[in-house]
Amino acid sequence: FQAEDGIRDAQESRGLGDVYKRQSRDRVSDEFLSLLQATARASRTARSMGHSLAGNIESQTKAVVDSNLFMQHLYPHIVDHVRACYTRLEENMIGDGPKPLPGETTTKGVKHLRFHLGQGPWVNYQQPNEFNPIHAHGGTLSVVIMIDVPEEIAKEAIDFKDKSNMPCAGQLEFFEGSTSWLIPGTWKVIPKTGDMYIFPAELKHAVYPFKSNVERITMSLNIFDILRVEEAP
Repeated sequence: FQAEDGIRDAQESRGLGDVYKRQSRDRVSDEFLSLLQATARASRTARSMGHSLAGNIESQTKAVVDSNLFMQHLYPHIVDHVRACYTRLEENMIGDGPKPLPGETTTKGVKHLRFHLGQGPWVNYQQPNEFNPIHAHGGTLSVVIMIDVPEEIAKEAIDFKDKSNMPCAGQLEFFEGSTSWLIPGTWKVIPKTGDMYIFPAELKHAVYPFKSNVERITMSLNIFDILRVEEAP
């Protein structure tokens, strides 16, 4: 699997705006969110992962979770994302040439995938004034899931909009290329509980600090060695 990510066009990047929003923001089910919340409670005193992470966050721990149950929930999201990437790649490859008939594709499509999570997911317990500097991940794809995002954090940026033309407290920002006419080069999002972001691991991103006296809990993980297979793993 090549790191075709649904962001870049075949000709040139148009920035993150419309393409990224269509392909990489997802929502987890209530059942999956309950599992993640239980994982966050169980992982709070687990082994620290901070020494190998970019986050300027005091508590970043290895997730304590039933790996089989976790993969049952995660797997469909990854398959859907990769399938969308292949579809977009296919559309670009077709270009001005012959078009397939409705319902046909020029590839076999994505039925099933095989991949692994490296050292597994970790949980971030972000406190006021903590942050993630601009960084990228290892692997092919990266995933960030918002387990608990207090509403006070989103309100900070709204309350600050008259004091800055770029209020970003508590926001997640992705960076792609440079800024030019009609190409913003970045995409800021205001995370909400239950959001899932899937993106190419090499895509640089940052998490801005917030000031409210609350805790934001997220899970991060990387996807390695993605292979298309005919049978479900």
